[in-house]
Amino acid sequence: MRVQPMLVAALALLLAPAAAAQSLKPDEIVSSIAVRPVAVPNPVLGADGRVHLAYELMVVNPSRLFVTLDKVEAVDGAGRSFWTLEGDSLATMVEAFGTKGRLLPSGGSAAVFMDVSFGEGETLPPAVSARITATRQASGPDGKPSPMPKDAPVPATFTFTGASAPVGAPAVVIAPPLQGKGWVAVNGCCDAITSHRGAVMAINGQLRVPERFAIDWVKLDDSGRIFTGDVSKLESYAYYGVPIHAAADGVVVNLYDAADEQIPGGNAKGITTENVGGNMLVVDIGGGAYAFYAHMQRGSLKVKLGDRVKTGDVIGLLGNTGNSTAPHLHFHVMDGPSPLNANGLPFVFTEFGSRGVLAAGGDDAIETGEAARIDPRLSGEHRSQLPLNNQVVDFD
Repeated sequence: MRVQPMLVAALALLLAPAAAAQSLKPDEIVSSIAVRPVAVPNPVLGADGRVHLAYELMVVNPSRLFVTLDKVEAVDGAGRSFWTLEGDSLATMVEAFGTKGRLLPSGGSAAVFMDVSFGEGETLPPAVSARITATRQASGPDGKPSPMPKDAPVPATFTFTGASAPVGAPAVVIAPPLQGKGWVAVNGCCDAITSHRGAVMAINGQLRVPERFAIDWVKLDDSGRIFTGDVSKLESYAYYGVPIHAAADGVVVNLYDAADEQIPGGNAKGITTENVGGNMLVVDIGGGAYAFYAHMQRGSLKVKLGDRVKTGDVIGLLGNTGNSTAPHLHFHVMDGPSPLNANGLPFVFTEFGSRGVLAAGGDDAIETGEAARIDPRLSGEHRSQLPLNNQVVDFD
């Protein structure tokens, strides 16, 4: 039997490498992209009173087509949608590797950052899946996207459901690692791609997102500034050198104490994979969770490997070491003892107060010495909740 050349060409577009065609069932969709979760989503109650599932979908395009992500939904086993992003709103939560935007060329990949939230007390599904709508285009003679041939065996726009992940264990409850008023949760979770949330990396051939729930803590003074005077002087930051406290009981399993202070306001110098966290501690707090405290002053660590710490113990002093451009405490919880070779786990603090969040653009403004402008959203008293991005927090 003679096979029509057009059909052969169309199938070659769909399959890379080319292979023999096989019929699909009605619920089996030629998706042109492969999608999977990077890690199990763990629920955490945020300071907005909603339970967040913050996780990532890795999307890879192994076809010879261009594929544009149009819409991503989080659904349960019955197909009920909990969360939807599409168009430009979706683009703000997509980080493409090697390209920009929602368009994935042949061989392209991207991470979609999910922030699926539920009302407090609402029953969570046992698992979440992704329902994805996308549009494919052929590669034209110039290598640029062109419309799919009219006689292509698959539609240009398609929808499929996959990338199912069970909902994991809830957040660990810990005490604050700092004391005092006016601490700002810079680069916090969950609804934007910050330098923490977007830090998807490959370690030993596995994808890791260690800083998924990480926070960089800086402190406002009585005038609402993080520094007064010369931005490049450590003494301009009134909170430089304040005590850092153990957030939970545990055993010290990793530490580093050989990094010198960086000059604030400039680019960090001499960074390696060994010292990126500056002088730091990792404490095994049990249940497969590890607390990470980074950028402390050299020589300020109060413990050594194998030591047991108690909640509230002073374990070091806040510094500006490692990959740091201003004094701060980087804090997160993870599922292993290596700060990079781990996935971030959610945590909640026993209690804290809040006067609100930095107004739009406020994180950049305070870095230049401006007084913080605070939006009262999320203000009030909070118990067993995670401070959210740019929230101003009181730990007294």
